[in-house]
Amino acid sequence: MYTSSTKRRVSTLLAAFFFLFSVTTVSAFEGDASNGKKLFKSNCASCHKLDKKLVGPALTGVTDKYSEEWLLSWIRNNAELRASGDADAIAIFEEYNGSVMSAFPALSDQDIFDILQYTIEGDKKPVPTGGDIAGTSVVVEGKNYDSEITIGLGILLFLMVMLLARMKNTLRLVQGKDPVSILDEAGWFWGRLINNKGFVTVSTVVITVAFLSQLYGWMMGIGVEQNYQPEQPIAFSHALHAGENQIDCNYCHSSARHSKHSGIPSANVCMNCHMYVDGSEITDDAGNLKYDGEGSPEIAKIYAAIGWDSENREYIEGYEQQPIKWVRIHNLPDLAYFNHSQHVNAGQLECQECHGPVETMEEVYQYSELTMGWCINCHRETEVQFNKNEYYQDFHEELTEKYHGEKITAEKIGGLECGKCHY
Repeated sequence: MYTSSTKRRVSTLLAAFFFLFSVTTVSAFEGDASNGKKLFKSNCASCHKLDKKLVGPALTGVTDKYSEEWLLSWIRNNAELRASGDADAIAIFEEYNGSVMSAFPALSDQDIFDILQYTIEGDKKPVPTGGDIAGTSVVVEGKNYDSEITIGLGILLFLMVMLLARMKNTLRLVQGKDPVSILDEAGWFWGRLINNKGFVTVSTVVITVAFLSQLYGWMMGIGVEQNYQPEQPIAFSHALHAGENQIDCNYCHSSARHSKHSGIPSANVCMNCHMYVDGSEITDDAGNLKYDGEGSPEIAKIYAAIGWDSENREYIEGYEQQPIKWVRIHNLPDLAYFNHSQHVNAGQLECQECHGPVETMEEVYQYSELTMGWCINCHRETEVQFNKNEYYQDFHEELTEKYHGEKITAEKIGGLECGKCHY
């Protein structure tokens, strides 16, 4: 029989053994989680997440389930590991319906250790900097807008009180007096001006011209929607997609190449990427997860519209899809004809020529005037692109001979004919 002191010694030794084992297990990889995060984003994030399944399994806890040697073999060349008859490798392959994981022979042992260390530590949550995350209170550049509104209302109220007081004094002055006496009390200078026909005539002409000028400017602005920026149902960032991720405009607006209209992409086009990218990997400027692994609420709106179950990664059977009600920004009048494919293909124009630097816009707005004068100036200044352009191949030499080396603009090939733009 063991004595109580012997039991205590054994218990202490066992506790020390398990403590050392756990420390050794955690630190065995000796990885750099910050470097592992970068490697994970560039090599693994398209198929794996830390906290849930994507194309492959969630990677949190993978170091507890498999040995260091097995993980090195699996990541470097999983096909070779399966071919060796390894039961775990074959089980994973069958569980994910034969999805083949890429091999990473170029990753060093230390690179893999860094990635595994990142799966252990995960993403550090951003430290709140003040304000309500839910959005009930907002601080913009440190300004207190409540106090500014209060001060503004106070000034407006003071001016109204002063105006009313002035009106009261004027009414008291006028009451019971004839116009002549009022002019006399107005003073000699103002009285002479009011009775001066030349001054009155000139003043009338100036006021009339100013009024007509303003009226003309207002009428010429009817239908001009430059800088129009409506609020959209989903906060889609062109700066992120077209700018940072460098997605070609024609990928989403594919009909611009072969149709009159550029078209609004359907939710199915969005799902080509967002079937795998749910926004949980989006980070802030400090490198912390912006949505704390929860996924972007804007991407969730796409899922809700199309009926996508992000947890099980499948479309919901029998779901009644809802169209996304985008608000149109660029809208020419019905009497004007514009063909996107002609300008994109024959004219070889970049989208930015008309729509501005869309790749820098968080929220898209109408950049150009899109008026008749604006279009005419463009046709007068834009040179026809003959080089490697099959559209103009047949009459390139004819136009070159006709204009004797002059700059051939759209105007010179009928770009100002009324029937080209109007029905």
